[in-house]
Amino acid sequence: MRIKKPFGILALALFLSAPAAAGPLPPILIAHVAPTTGRFALHAEADRRGAEMAIEDFNRQGGVLGREIVLISSNPTMDAKKSAEVAETLITRNKVGFMVGAIASNVAASMSAVAQKYGVIFINTNSSAPSESLENAHRSKFVFDASGANFNRALLKYALKDRKSKRVLQLIEDNAAGHSNAEAMRPYIAEYGGQLVGEVLAPENLSDPTEVLNQVAAIPADVVTVVISGDNQIKLFSRIDPRVLERQFWIVGEVDWEELYPAPGTPRPLFGTTWAWNLDTPGSQAFVERYRQRYGHTRLDWPGDVTHAAYLATRALLEAIARAGTTDNHAIIAQLEQYRAEPRSRMQHDAAYMDPVSHHLQQTIYIARWKPDPARPERGIEIVGRVSPEQAQHAPEKNTRLESLTETPRYSP
Repeated sequence: MRIKKPFGILALALFLSAPAAAGPLPPILIAHVAPTTGRFALHAEADRRGAEMAIEDFNRQGGVLGREIVLISSNPTMDAKKSAEVAETLITRNKVGFMVGAIASNVAASMSAVAQKYGVIFINTNSSAPSESLENAHRSKFVFDASGANFNRALLKYALKDRKSKRVLQLIEDNAAGHSNAEAMRPYIAEYGGQLVGEVLAPENLSDPTEVLNQVAAIPADVVTVVISGDNQIKLFSRIDPRVLERQFWIVGEVDWEELYPAPGTPRPLFGTTWAWNLDTPGSQAFVERYRQRYGHTRLDWPGDVTHAAYLATRALLEAIARAGTTDNHAIIAQLEQYRAEPRSRMQHDAAYMDPVSHHLQQTIYIARWKPDPARPERGIEIVGRVSPEQAQHAPEKNTRLESLTETPRYSP
């Protein structure tokens, strides 16, 4: 470039210091992390769909803070060490702004610890171990699924009410989530007059449930509580004689749609959930119709609680960014700690609110049952009752200890 004198030096200085022409703002990069292989693969797909639908809502309106939102997917596997490595790579190499997902609680615990190290906000959309909002809670993590403690508190009260004999047996998946849920359940067994008479452990890699069911049958019990999830739950109940469920009162802390819909001929006892496609609540039918328009041709052609939770959790994150007016993590954390959603926007019967102490969303718990109908499996779910957020809240969460904001690094993607 040729500069004319006598203005050459001044013109060159102005040229070098002038800002570049304004261009489009960089996108906000969100990583969706959930195990896309193994027994939670269908859950991971359902979770990602919910996040996608929420992001589409905002991108149709120009994104957030004038920035497009881009979702990338990563498979952390079910291995805690590998999950931590994936989180490290996403943050340091891919420069993601936020992380959503989880499904498996050990994955959530591992990845969120890494996220806290950098100050990256982690939205746990769907994993239900009580430990997620107790010993594994973090200032930068927010848990949007109800926990097994919430579900089992509601179910145990229902199961033990007016029952003369209250012997309770726990059937537990032998992993962190299973043990966390079982431990959280025990005080409620005692609170409602139950007597814990034993526990049976089911291996995490449950290929044949016969031996597990034989152990259960050998222990006299009136109520059997089941803390088993994913494909293992399908295998278990496919081998249970329905007459056993008639003689004993079995309850399952949580049954996701992804454990019901693919196995329409498999019976289930009473269970807990946070949403069902046929709920008569404001907004539910419109959400179902929108989902069906996009995914009605797929294997999971009706939406369930996992998609619902991921959708609302991702929306909560994006709304918090918009309200904060910045991507600064401290400002967004402050907004998420004040999160409250009225029934209409939650598609539930009660308002939901974020507990600022535990960073765990308190929401309506529904008691449901499953009437298998192989011809029309979407019709199998029936809601028989509900419990308010206050009635289902897990008491130990009032003592959760989070890192302070000063201990949480600033992060502004």
